[in-house]
Amino acid sequence: MIYPDKIIVGIDLKKLTNAVISYSIWLAKVFNCKNLSFFHILEYNLTPPSYLIPYINKEKEKIRDKIALLAEKVKKYSIDVEIKVLFGRLIESINKVSKEVNTFMVLGFISHVTRPSTSERILRGVKIPVLVVKSEEFPEITPEKINISKILCPIDFSDNSLRALQVAKEISDKIGAKLLIIHIIPENKVKAIIEEPIELSKYLEYLKEEAKNEIEKIAKGYEYEIIVGIPSEEILEKAKDVDLIVIGSKGRSYTEAVIVGSVAEAVIESSNNPVILIP
Repeated sequence: MIYPDKIIVGIDLKKLTNAVISYSIWLAKVFNCKNLSFFHILEYNLTPPSYLIPYINKEKEKIRDKIALLAEKVKKYSIDVEIKVLFGRLIESINKVSKEVNTFMVLGFISHVTRPSTSERILRGVKIPVLVVKSEEFPEITPEKINISKILCPIDFSDNSLRALQVAKEISDKIGAKLLIIHIIPENKVKAIIEEPIELSKYLEYLKEEAKNEIEKIAKGYEYEIIVGIPSEEILEKAKDVDLIVIGSKGRSYTEAVIVGSVAEAVIESSNNPVILIP
């Protein structure tokens, strides 16, 4: 079982805050982790003039006080909370809060149409496992209302996806949730190699059988499906009937990957489910 020493939690004091904290408490219980670290980043791109520093420090204290009120609500769950309010460039600040080994991050996700959101920029830069939360259905901090009964784990047999599978199995076993493993054979990429229909059909059947044998080796006893289609579309279709997705942050193209970074991004962008992203 995974035992992170600390779970770091992005707090932006906006509409996803209660959901993010609720899921961080849930994750801490699953992983038997007693330490949360709430962080908030006041981002700047240019070094501010010295006369602004007192105002920035005052703003940092105001934010710290607001986060302290949230941290107080977590005490009843027997979890220790530290608070970090950072002022600086986004990715440099994220590297500071996530530099400790054996950590996990919980992050709310909101996307923007015209430019990458803070959430998207963090996910592209972070190098630790992340639980991505999109739910707005938490008027209060209530981890008790989280009910994960079915988990989806797409795999392409890359190292990232196999690490994701291990995490998915461990969470499934720990909380008694059903686990569905799926492997998607990208039909369009195979068609680009083999155009003749009969040979294409034979090759797809060969790939299915090969994938079946591999899954039986690494996840015997778990439910699985092997699907021919477009990876992101098939994952999102299956995600309609689950409560949590566990996915590798990137995989291989078909000479090298079925689930690539763009697929993981599409799943996070389009699914309403919480997603655990494993690097």
